[in-house]
Amino acid sequence: MSDEVIELIGTETPTGSIRVRLDLELPHEQAMQILATVHDYKDRKQKEEEAARRREEAERRKAEAAARKAAKAEAAKVKKPAPAKDASTKGDAEKKA
Repeated sequence: MSDEVIELIGTETPTGSIRVRLDLELPHEQAMQILATVHDYKDRKQKEEEAARRREEAERRKAEAAARKAAKAEAAKVKKPAPAKDASTKGDAEKKA
């Protein structure tokens, strides 16, 4: 493996990461190991982001379902007549008619 670095550029991104570009002459096997490591890191990062997105989506759906359930319960509470008062009022109204 050649230790000579032909090009090394590092720039900090707004997210605090550092983008590094290396230009090295490496034996094929070592180059493939480095590429595999980089791809594994990228895959793991992508899977973590996807999992976080799915968790957020599940939380959003859960909150929406709870809101719908609460609204449905509130609507049922409003529609439900008071049993004793309504029954006697209906009976009085029928007697008067």
